[in-house]
Amino acid sequence: MDFSRRDFLKGAAATAATVAFTGVMSGCTAKTNAETPAPENAAVNTKWYDENYFKKPNPITNIAETIDVDVVVVGAGNGGCISAVSALDLGAKVAWVEQGAGVITFAGEIAALNSKIAMERYGVSYTEEERNKIVNDICRYASYENEQRLVKLWAENSGRTMDWFVDKMAAKNVDMFLETDLYETSTYTTPAVTHTVFKKGEFVEMGPNYMGSQLANPVWEQYADEMGVQKLFKHTAKQLIQDNNGKVTGIVVQRNEDEKYIQINVSKGVILATGGYSGNPEMMSALRYRDKDAIVNNLGGHGHNGDGIKLALWVGAAMDRNHAGGIAFNRAALDLDHHVGEPYSSGLSDIWWAGSQPWLKVNTRGERFMNEDGPYDFQINGGITQPDRYWFQIFDSNYWEDVNAFHTTICGRVVAAKGARNSEVLPGVFPCKNKSEFEGAFLNPGLESGRLIKADSIEDLANQLGIPAVEFARTVERYNELAAKGYDSDFGKTSRNIRPVIKAPFYGIALGNWLLCTFNGIRINTNMQAVTENGDGIEGLYVVGNDSGGFFANSYPQYYGGLAQGRTSCFARLAALHAVTDSIYEA
Repeated sequence: MDFSRRDFLKGAAATAATVAFTGVMSGCTAKTNAETPAPENAAVNTKWYDENYFKKPNPITNIAETIDVDVVVVGAGNGGCISAVSALDLGAKVAWVEQGAGVITFAGEIAALNSKIAMERYGVSYTEEERNKIVNDICRYASYENEQRLVKLWAENSGRTMDWFVDKMAAKNVDMFLETDLYETSTYTTPAVTHTVFKKGEFVEMGPNYMGSQLANPVWEQYADEMGVQKLFKHTAKQLIQDNNGKVTGIVVQRNEDEKYIQINVSKGVILATGGYSGNPEMMSALRYRDKDAIVNNLGGHGHNGDGIKLALWVGAAMDRNHAGGIAFNRAALDLDHHVGEPYSSGLSDIWWAGSQPWLKVNTRGERFMNEDGPYDFQINGGITQPDRYWFQIFDSNYWEDVNAFHTTICGRVVAAKGARNSEVLPGVFPCKNKSEFEGAFLNPGLESGRLIKADSIEDLANQLGIPAVEFARTVERYNELAAKGYDSDFGKTSRNIRPVIKAPFYGIALGNWLLCTFNGIRINTNMQAVTENGDGIEGLYVVGNDSGGFFANSYPQYYGGLAQGRTSCFARLAALHAVTDSIYEA
């Protein structure tokens, strides 16, 4: 692993120098009369976001019931599950609030450095110098508009929090896998950091495997039940409670069934893990979210209403001043009228998982416009700058040979390989062992949906896709010339990935931006406490996962597979530790 790791660290710095998503959910939805906003005091907007949208509501006073606990965790996704179990594990009395009926089981890749399982089972470790290079690479990716101390905190503590995770899962017959089959091109290289759970004794080397949060989070819920959590699922978080000194001392939630209000008083703190705001276009507008009108699909956004962020803002917390900030994939298949923007699609059938393959990419004018080798966010950023904010992916009947040559990894993997987790990422979507499986998992469903177009000639493909046939033919001819030479003098694409488009039938599909989740959120300190505009911690209030900010900015470093959930998992545990013990370190 030393060679691959050094190559990654060498290439990562060069890649990031060119740069200027987990799913956690929780609880807040319908407004009531008790939540009518207070009268507007100022007509002028003085902040970079829409102050009127985030106006603090009047206090809720018609409380039907009161509960006293040590810690409240709001949200039952990846962050909420870990915070709840961690606090319970430390002996705290915990109330767990979730707007839905159960835990959220989305995503599941977790990036961590120097976990025991990585070092002892897989022989993968990182020196202090290598960790610092990774930290600075992540910060360069964010143009250093993030908080480097938070990234360093993850790099130094993700291993030990992963060790706790692994030990808890092992007691429930769940094991951990580390992805060691890596990707390397002239643009970027993936490091061996991605951990994923699987059922002990049931891992099949070449897959498909059942893995991730769909397996882990029900285990966390089982732990919480066994340790006596006070579960308030189907309850919606509404307002935080503060004392005269600004300390958060509780929260008001609403029971969905009868809309009665319950006040939960806390002696230790409230942990918000409600999943960001990717399901709330109105809040995107209020936060001037840059790519709002370039989104095609927001599968995974349901219930991510930004409620935790609102709760924190209302008690004086500061928000990331970042008009971008989301985990997105270049796999959204456009409908036949090529609609981009609201209303977003959100169905599984609207995803073309092979969209991350570095086949030829052209715009609506039939022109090639960039190096197709880059990670997902690079491809999206380049694509949405083109006319109409979408692009076409083009390939020929050598598709199986192509994808084997590409050897894409992490969740973009479509070919099974040793050293990979080879998991079923969506129903019926998994890395394939042969051409027949690839056709069944990818090609045939795409054709049946009508989104993937098949044609016997380049001219016919252009006509069916609705792009200028002459310019498109010229583009394909030029691309094939580069493929024959084995060198992309136009955009610098890695030689092995310049695959010619010469064998009929030919294929094309219109693709766009699939937003998985947002990550610009409430600013936090290294104790996971929300902070004010002056950087002062708000006592009693902790924010984790996609509700929190400071870690990412502008774009998500996709080649660190599972970094979003790795940050979430690590910081969710640290938040619980600090809330209960006043330290992020175990005794």
